[in-house]
Amino acid sequence: MSCGPKFFYYPVPEEDVKMWVKNLSHQKSFRYEYDLKTAFARISANGDCIIGRAEHIRGIWDYGDTIVNFEYLGINDRQWSKKEGRWIESTRGEESNIYAQIKRVMEFEKFELLNVNGNFLFRSNATLPFLAPDRWREMVGYIEISGKTYLPEMLWVGLPDSSVYWRLRIDDYNHNRIIVPPFIDIKSYEIKPDTLINSNQVVKKIKNRLRLLKLNWRLNKEGSKIILRVPGDYNIYDIQDLLAPGITAIYHIARDSTEASRTSYLKGNVNQPIYLTDVRYDYDIIKSVSLNFDRLSRPNITIKLKKKIEPAEQVAIEVDSILIATARLDKGKKMDKIVLYPDMEYLETMKYRAFINQPLFKIEILPVTKGTD
Repeated sequence: MSCGPKFFYYPVPEEDVKMWVKNLSHQKSFRYEYDLKTAFARISANGDCIIGRAEHIRGIWDYGDTIVNFEYLGINDRQWSKKEGRWIESTRGEESNIYAQIKRVMEFEKFELLNVNGNFLFRSNATLPFLAPDRWREMVGYIEISGKTYLPEMLWVGLPDSSVYWRLRIDDYNHNRIIVPPFIDIKSYEIKPDTLINSNQVVKKIKNRLRLLKLNWRLNKEGSKIILRVPGDYNIYDIQDLLAPGITAIYHIARDSTEASRTSYLKGNVNQPIYLTDVRYDYDIIKSVSLNFDRLSRPNITIKLKKKIEPAEQVAIEVDSILIATARLDKGKKMDKIVLYPDMEYLETMKYRAFINQPLFKIEILPVTKGTD
């Protein structure tokens, strides 16, 4: 992926740390080393995480006199654990969801800058009571932020004497990772589009949407039907979500409600009203859409336009009537580019990039029962 727009950035660690910590949740993926020490045992493990979708972790439980190897795969809400060479499937737990533990540690909001030596080291008020239920109030947390990427490289929570602790080292952000179930169950669905365009064009547009989503699903015409084959870890609701129409509109934002033609809400949040004018641009004005990371490792959607739009202080982007993001512009100039920083996980940002780039049409999705496809 290419870099985002150029700009100068002078970090103010005490003010920027919350942004840096939150930005971990906006990344695509990472690799980690995990250590947990309790009064009874110690865990050492390595893993890969695709944020919002999957993890693969291998390691050992060390009980002092006994060492137990373990390996887990977690994908969506399912988990597979390896026991005696066989994979056992179950509902996903935190054994295969270290990211859930990371989010819990990152919920704490007090940070004290301790050291700047290339990286930024902070003390936090994070606690994990399960480590020492009778001493959790004594716990301290530390977080180290990279001075190059402004992303967390180390998280640590425990007692000051290190008799118990939870530690995570993170690196190798945003590389493409493949984590698949040990058994791939393929499910088939019939695609019934609500459009007058011919079936060849329907297949072409859906395949382009899937390419933008980086999904290797198989889509083919079989007689008069269009059949989609999907790995079983995606359900029909996932498919309906990813193949939604994705109809995009760009609006100028009014200064207040008195100048607005209507009110929308950022990601449906009634506490974040956005006042829209009647100045609207549709998909036809969009030339190209890309997904980038800027120098602060923040993912952004860059929309290039076929022609310059009228000057505005801010614009809002709606997709399928959901306001997903706003962008501040240079109000004194006509603009032919809009850069969005959606406040959402990377996979959701990638989904909306695909929607804006390749709109579809209403689609009915019907499961194909075995023997009928």
